[in-house]
Parts: sequence; C-alpha cells; structure tokens
Amino acid sequence: MMTESKDFQINTVCNKYRGTNEEVVIPDGVTVIGRSAFAENESIKSIIIPNTVIGIDTDAFRGCISLEKIVLSKNLEYIEERAFCYCSHLIDIELPESLKLIGTHAFEGCGLETVRFPAKLSTIEWGAFSHCSRLAEVNIPQNVNKIGSAAFFKCKNLKRVSLSTGITELNRTLFAYCNNLADIVIPRGIEAIGHGTFMECDSLERIYIPKSVTYIDKEAFYRRKRKKKLTIQAHKGSYAIEYAKKMHFKYEYVEENPYLNG
Repeated sequence: MMTESKDFQINTVCNKYRGTNEEVVIPDGVTVIGRSAFAENESIKSIIIPNTVIGIDTDAFRGCISLEKIVLSKNLEYIEERAFCYCSHLIDIELPESLKLIGTHAFEGCGLETVRFPAKLSTIEWGAFSHCSRLAEVNIPQNVNKIGSAAFFKCKNLKRVSLSTGITELNRTLFAYCNNLADIVIPRGIEAIGHGTFMECDSLERIYIPKSVTYIDKEAFYRRKRKKKLTIQAHKGSYAIEYAKKMHFKYEYVEENPYLNG
C-alpha cells in the first residue's frame, strides 16, 4: 500500500507522519526529517528517504520497534541524537558516503549486526551505538577525529575493533562491558585511555599500546573477575610498560604493533 501525502505534515521539513502503513516513502523535496516525526510508530517496517534530505533530527525514528529496513538519502550529512534508538528490529543499515555526524545515542539499543562507516564521517558522539548487543565488528574510518564516551558501551557481541588514526583519546567507558572484545588495534597518535574504557572486557587478553600514549586511567582495564589475565604489549621504556608494572599487569616488549598486518 502506497503512502498517502495526507499522512504527512510537511513544508521543507517532514514534521510529522500520522499514517499506519508498513511501507513508507517520504516525498521528494523534503530536506530534513524533523524532531520526533516518526517516533514510537510501531507499524512501520520499511522507509525510503529521498535524496533531497540532508539531515535526520532528534528522536526522528525513536522507538520504531518494527522498523527492519531503511534506505537513506545519498546526500545525508547528519543523524542527530536518539534518531534511531530502540529500533530493535533494525539489523542492517547502509550509511551514505556523505554522512559526517552520528549524534548522541543515535542508534542505542538497535538490533544492528553490521555497520559500514563512510569515509567522510568525522564524529561519533556519546553513546551512539551503546547497547547494540548484536554488533560484532567495528572499523572506524581514518577521517573520524572524535568518538564520544560510551559510544560502544555494552555491545556484548563486539569481538573486533579497528580505530582511526585521527583520534587522540579513547574516552571513558568507550568499550565498557564489551565482554567478547578480543581483538583491538590501537593506532599511533592515541595519547590517553580514559576511565573504564575497557571495563569488564573479560575476553581481552592482549593489547598493544603505542608510544604516543602518555596517560592511562587506573581503572581503564578494570575487571571484577580476573580469570583471564591481561597482557600489555608496548615499547620498552614507554608509559604503557610503566603503567603495567604499577598496576601489576603482565607485559611484553614489542618493537611495533603486532596486529597491523595480521
């Protein structure tokens, strides 16, 4: 069943959708999906957003629990806070190459299994993918220069992470409670690892920390149960080695990142 125009409240912004269709096509000419425009709509299963749209505003699709498929505008530049949070049936999304910003809690609690981040993306805000319990792998593109605190908090199935060389800090609780995280590449240029960044990451047994790191919070790797001991791999004489000794972690001297080519 096609979407009827009377279901929308539109100027250049799609301010509200009042329909109950499972398949929704937003009309051409819309430039922004407005605040809470589709929020809590439990009927929608698929949405097509026209290429005239450059932004998705706060809470736009929050709580659309039946949403399974969305085709985004090829010219989309930003996704604001909580835009897709708690879309629990949304397991896959293709983010367009034009996207620059993913806002606070934008995809919190989604059913996402995979996410391919576009090359122009520069900012992932606080809690953007927190509680995405199916997400298994994350590859952050090189243009990203900011990843907010708790961006991947409690992504319980997350196993592998590759980070951008553009960021300088791993913010607090960034990967906290990612219990299956076993493989992470920390690039040169990182200067600080914050409070609880890897808290309760019980599967993380080895981590390479580059010479550029000059601060690691004392609870960055906090674990209540230390069944699997953490080994820090770092350069001799580096801050990371001194930190490992101080915190009574195992450590190994390495000359270069042992994971970059493998």
